[in-house]
Amino acid sequence: MDERGVSFMTVMIIMLMTGVLGVAALTMTGLENSTAGAMRMVEEGADAAESCVGMGVKVIQQTIEMGAVPPTLIEPNGPVPAANAVILGQEINFDSNNPDVAWGIAPVVPAPNITMNVNNYVVNGDIDKQFVKIRSGSQNTAGDSQTPATDSYYRIDCQAVNAATGTTSRVIAVYQCLVSGDTCQARFL
Repeated sequence: MDERGVSFMTVMIIMLMTGVLGVAALTMTGLENSTAGAMRMVEEGADAAESCVGMGVKVIQQTIEMGAVPPTLIEPNGPVPAANAVILGQEINFDSNNPDVAWGIAPVVPAPNITMNVNNYVVNGDIDKQFVKIRSGSQNTAGDSQTPATDSYYRIDCQAVNAATGTTSRVIAVYQCLVSGDTCQARFL
């Protein structure tokens, strides 16, 4: 029996196996880096959308206190588009369940209540008053002339979009605000 090529074939098989393992290790490393980059983009988008929610709470509180959107929050210095400031003030103080949205496609016309640039993201937000509820323990009793304290519930819907990467993140939150405007508390996140 001729065994001259057996050791050569054994070495070649071991080299082939080592090469396959090396390629697999490089592929896994590249995949892990891609996954880490994608997770970073998702976290950045979520942070941008959450910053819009925080700004939305500030807009609600200051608008309740002043009766209209304060000039410091209207563009060019603030996040509220000038063309939408009066409508937003009415939505916060009077109108419930306004069907407007901050983004969309025809026939829905986007009308953002808040527009922000956070890092590489364009963030649009929509604030809608959902309903008003009399605060527990503050109902009018017979002969009581005081107006009962009420809580207003607001839905803040924010979407962050990075046009370069196509990354989109959306955060929706509901806040309960005392009509005096002194506090707003997150209810459903």
